[in-house]
Amino acid sequence: MLSADQVAIDALYSGVAENDNLWLPVLVLDLDSLKCVYSRAYNLSDWGCCLKSDGLGILGHNIALKLDGSEEFQSGKITGHKNGYVTVLFNNAERPASAEKRKEPRYAVTVPAKICDLGQKQFWTGVITDASQSGCRVEGEGFDKLPSNLLVFMDRFDKPVRGEVAWKNNGAAGLRLNWDGAKAI
Repeated sequence: MLSADQVAIDALYSGVAENDNLWLPVLVLDLDSLKCVYSRAYNLSDWGCCLKSDGLGILGHNIALKLDGSEEFQSGKITGHKNGYVTVLFNNAERPASAEKRKEPRYAVTVPAKICDLGQKQFWTGVITDASQSGCRVEGEGFDKLPSNLLVFMDRFDKPVRGEVAWKNNGAAGLRLNWDGAKAI
């Protein structure tokens, strides 16, 4: 059931989307897949905007927008998909590459992995592409269906490692690893 706030927001975006005087044409680039979509930007501000057009479903999380007539792209993140429109939050304060927010360094690796639910009934295959002591990024298909708690099997270890999903999408997932959980299995 939708809250009153959600209904009001939906009504606001539906009304704005139908008023052709309040939109700007933009080119939207998915920074991960390099797919492009022409769209209309509504409620454009320094913080973000709302995009409405056909084909927005092919866009991933990280995007860049180029206003019609502009020479530069503005990077941003899609924060929500709803009823034919998406909301975008701009990356106004880009961090320098040296400003790592993680507590531990990540290392680029290529480690095949099998992932399953705790009951070992559903399995996914993937490749760990970066790792640290406490977590990793694993890439593969269908990861949007991963359960929140899981087991990670790697050829280099005799037992699986318990994991918890930090984030996920169809092509990748971030996992927190519990190495103490491996001893208990």
